Amino acid sequence: MFAAIQVDEPLERIAEDWDFLSDRVLSHLTTFKPVGQNIYGVRRRHIGAGQVTDLRKGSITEHWEMGPSGLVYWELRPFELHVTAAGTPHHVSHNFGFWHINDMDELYLPIPGDSPAEPGHSIVLMGTPRGDECDRFAWYCERCLTMLHEYVCHTGAEGFKAFYKAEHEAVAQYNSDPAHRRCPECGTLNPPGYCWNVNRDGELERQGRARW
Repeated sequence: MFAAIQVDEPLERIAEDWDFLSDRVLSHLTTFKPVGQNIYGVRRRHIGAGQVTDLRKGSITEHWEMGPSGLVYWELRPFELHVTAAGTPHHVSHNFGFWHINDMDELYLPIPGDSPAEPGHSIVLMGTPRGDECDRFAWYCERCLTMLHEYVCHTGAEGFKAFYKAEHEAVAQYNSDPAHRRCPECGTLNPPGYCWNVNRDGELERQGRARW
């Protein structure tokens, strides 16, 4: 299973240091980072039963997926693996202000700290998109689930490096006109979007992050 991993140093020099949760490695994985055939994201978070607390964003309690029967809620629980299947719109409250739809499965694994006071690790793993595979940023009416807006990033062709620029452009485009947020079916005015990185928040994004 490690046949595709390539390193620049002799194996005997790094064999004891192949630990994605060590502080030396973790700093490179706080955003999503492609490594070989996969993309990894590892964040320090307090992991509790039914609740995850980000050190900067606060409580992240709601995880939603959208399927044929409507919205499905699920909880991150310590040491329980959750899989979001490719093509499934999903949203994490106060964490990213859009519905993410990608063409690869996503795996979530929360690992609590050694004590309740110590942050644990929230691990997200997905395959690297190839060819025509994409990431999409979408918004649906919170009342009737009508699609309001969608932005497509061709990560398979452009590489995952295009993801965060596309995220910023998608949120800016959606927030640029209140008409994008007004549902054409039921008239509901939906909340603003926001990026994963809290440093990109302006006043409109802060309003959106606080609400959903």
